[in-house]
Amino acid sequence: MLGGSSSATEFRLERSFRLRLYMFSGLVVFALVAFVIQLFNLQIVQGTDNSLKAEKFVRKSETIPAARGEMFDRNFLTPETSMALVSNYSSLDAVLNTSILKYDPARVKNFLQEFARTLSIPMSYYEEDLLEPKFSKKIKTKKPFVLLEAISKAQQERISVFDNISKYVILVPSPRRIYKMGPALAHVTGYIGKPSKTDLLTREIKSYQWLGKDGLELQYDSRLRGTDGFRIQKRSSEGNIEEERVVEHSTPGNNLVLTIDKDIQLAAYKALKGARGTAIAMRPSTGEILAMASNPSYDPNILSGKSRSERTTHYKRVDANGGFLNLAIQSKFPPASTYKTLVALAALESGHKVDYTPETSYHCNGSYTLKSTFAGVPDQVFYCWEKGGHGTNDLAHALQKSCSVYFYNLGYKLGSDPILTYSRLFLLDQKSKIDLPGEIAGQVPSPAWKKRVYGTRWFDGDTINLSIGQGFMSVTPLSMTLFYAGLLNRGQIYQPYLVNEIRDPLDNSIINRTDPQRLSDIPIQSSTVESIKTGLRLVVKNGTAAFVLNKPGLPDIAGKTGTAQTRRRGSSGSNHAWFIGYAPANAPVSEQVVISVFVEYGVGGAAGAAPVAREMFRAAFPPGSYKRTAEIPETAPVAPENIQ
Repeated sequence: MLGGSSSATEFRLERSFRLRLYMFSGLVVFALVAFVIQLFNLQIVQGTDNSLKAEKFVRKSETIPAARGEMFDRNFLTPETSMALVSNYSSLDAVLNTSILKYDPARVKNFLQEFARTLSIPMSYYEEDLLEPKFSKKIKTKKPFVLLEAISKAQQERISVFDNISKYVILVPSPRRIYKMGPALAHVTGYIGKPSKTDLLTREIKSYQWLGKDGLELQYDSRLRGTDGFRIQKRSSEGNIEEERVVEHSTPGNNLVLTIDKDIQLAAYKALKGARGTAIAMRPSTGEILAMASNPSYDPNILSGKSRSERTTHYKRVDANGGFLNLAIQSKFPPASTYKTLVALAALESGHKVDYTPETSYHCNGSYTLKSTFAGVPDQVFYCWEKGGHGTNDLAHALQKSCSVYFYNLGYKLGSDPILTYSRLFLLDQKSKIDLPGEIAGQVPSPAWKKRVYGTRWFDGDTINLSIGQGFMSVTPLSMTLFYAGLLNRGQIYQPYLVNEIRDPLDNSIINRTDPQRLSDIPIQSSTVESIKTGLRLVVKNGTAAFVLNKPGLPDIAGKTGTAQTRRRGSSGSNHAWFIGYAPANAPVSEQVVISVFVEYGVGGAAGAAPVAREMFRAAFPPGSYKRTAEIPETAPVAPENIQ
């Protein structure tokens, strides 16, 4: 029995040992299999990537900056056959090889002094770079130190001649930006620059990259920037390149095809020269912006250039002159007589309530008297721009002559509510959502607003001022452009846009195309639109704009002049000038172009703004592109002095 018990115990121990042995052997085999699989994964499956990582670790890797995408105008076909409005060119940067100087800040400073003396560069050029502790940190962390950007051929030759500096300097290719239209398109294209501390914290950007600072460069920065590549270099102890291999090629950014017509844009900018103002051309049926010029402007080639001193000087001068402000979307002013069109629309659409039709007439003797409703308060007199008066007029002829007395009567009869309601319906108090940064909204007042801001109620005199686009109303030039476009489009307002297509830079395929987006659809009677269009046509046929715009070589134009009074009352030179019109006047809306012009202190709409519009219409409709109707003026056009 004892022998049997011993045998059973030994059997159990032997079985337990074998089980443990099998488990251990299994774990060893599993570990070996896992090791082999991982080895296969690292060396075969991910072998190429891991090899590159190893090379980057033991050798110097260098970024290859991607070229930014280019911009083309609306007539784009292919990158090879179309002139780019914004493109790139290659230049060389002189970069210090700090490894030869053992990443020693003191030795780098000594070299900078020698380099500056040899190339006749004042040490003040490096003043900002030498600020401590940023300078020492940059050198010790082995970040590249750029000695000169976009060096000239003479500088390149001078560097190569002197052995005391040439062996320390590496010439690195670097893409640069060129803006073909310069200041003429600056507020649309924007410019690029080095990232600020805020940019590095808030945007996905690296310190060496250039990024959009304004305009489309900023709005579409992520699309334009592309993807950087990198190369691996093996250098000798002296810093000479012994081996170089491009691991990843850079991919240029996407190209933008704009809605801009370069001929209309250039005409607008040239016509604005010498004045402070803005001009816009737009397709009312789609929202495409054909031109958007603002003056004063700036040169994006200088601000995107590599001369730090030139950039600083130009920036300060432009900033002091207000040249960075895009007046089309970043300024607001009283709309003046261009607003009479909206008052007429509100009256016609409310005609059944106030007994008003296009044939309703009022007499103008040069002034309008608002009877006082307060004891002891005298009546208030509002004057027309034509001191002798315009006689008796219906709506069409009141628009033709821009008769203020007519609209004083109409505004008083109508009241402020319908006028303000239609102002909001036509989005005069909202941003247009155009694809540009920095847009502001206009201001449509109300009795509640006036009570809140000024602590007093809305008076009839406020309505009288409102009826001619003065008083508390203020609009951006773009928002008034949208109103006229919406009028032509029978109440449909389309979101304005500047980028028509985003294209792949490699195969020119379309990545994204902008479809017109409707912002608003306001029910308007066809009779209302036609009645107003009749008056706007008379303005140019033989009214306030006839002397400037009813000329051979121009299509049939309709529109409205405006002269906004300012706080600098007195001479006519203190008035702002407006003109908003469209052509061809009798063509389908799909063929029409709306043009709006605003000029600060432009004397009057016909004198200051209409001549700019004339040059834009000429560019938009070259001879042979339209058929002009034979119309004989009923009366001789008046010279544009102070007419509105």
